[in-house]
Amino acid sequence: MKFVPNVQQLKALPAALGVDAVVAMSPENFAYVSGVFILTVSLVRPRQAYVVIPAKGDPVVVICSIEKTLAEAEGWIKDIRTYTEFADNPIDALTGALKDLGLGSGKLGIDLDFLPVSSQLRLLANLPCLTLANSTEAIAKIRAIKTPDEVAFLEKTTKQTHKAVLDAMAASKLGDNELAMANRIATGIINNGADGTLFIVFASGERTAHAHAHATERVPKASEIIRFDVGGTYGAWASDFARTYSTGSPTNLQSETYANLAEIEKATIEMVKPGVIAEDVFFFCRDQFLRRGMPFHMPHIGHSFGIELHESPMLRPGDKTVLKAGMVLNVEPMATDGEGSYYHLEDLFVVTDSGPRILTHGLPPKEIPVIGQKITY
Repeated sequence: MKFVPNVQQLKALPAALGVDAVVAMSPENFAYVSGVFILTVSLVRPRQAYVVIPAKGDPVVVICSIEKTLAEAEGWIKDIRTYTEFADNPIDALTGALKDLGLGSGKLGIDLDFLPVSSQLRLLANLPCLTLANSTEAIAKIRAIKTPDEVAFLEKTTKQTHKAVLDAMAASKLGDNELAMANRIATGIINNGADGTLFIVFASGERTAHAHAHATERVPKASEIIRFDVGGTYGAWASDFARTYSTGSPTNLQSETYANLAEIEKATIEMVKPGVIAEDVFFFCRDQFLRRGMPFHMPHIGHSFGIELHESPMLRPGDKTVLKAGMVLNVEPMATDGEGSYYHLEDLFVVTDSGPRILTHGLPPKEIPVIGQKITY
């Protein structure tokens, strides 16, 4: 995806934070600010990359030399400085760029939530008159409001993942093991356009109680619950989607638990609009559980979504963020039926001035779906 971030807000950030410059260097912040997805920034942690946004002047990218052509081809920043891996320390390259920009002293905002202690100590040893401030969340707040291009891309990837799930579960049958079904989903995600899979959480029966279980060779039995949470990778972006199925002949308890959860998810999404406080979405969802006499034990019921799997704001107690149009959120309530089975639903939507707009193919069916049956939207 060719992407240009909110440049105006990024350039205004140093003044807003009272710093002389801001350095984006976490994999997520670097990808967003630079507009370039460099795989090794997240996979090879010593190969650090930075975007320097000075209060005055143009931004600068500092990256490993082998990634220069990619930054030139995909990024919007023209001033690209490089270092040679193993021969140079990345922090020394950043130090040189800061000195060239007249930023060898003063106050620097940087991603202290990500910067290794060894790198921080080296930077301050190189520039002893420099003081550091944590700007991780400040960039994350800019990322929280998605551009129309981001929304369109996330809708595309989410619908691709949803279709992979629909096709895989329609092709599954009683007698298939967990691995066979999970692999159908993974294959569909990739065939529909993903670079790869970010995660495939898949479990059946009593294993549904494990928050992040991997598929095994277990063969689900009749009248059991299958729960999964899956996501693909699409450059810097991803997808995140969850559903619950029955193996067939669901019990009354299973049908009732699922139907209640589907109603709760729908009602929670529909209450979201600009001006609502993030934690109030959590409390609304919790109250929906309690009114139905269902146990509630989640620390959060959803999250913002984009380059990072769990972005800010989080739909949790204590998050006072005011939701705004352009935010893309996942709501993902979970329930248990009291007999050991867990249920999970998750859908992505964008907040608009007129309310939420669903970015999946649609909310889950009102009645629990059964493997081997086709669902159409």
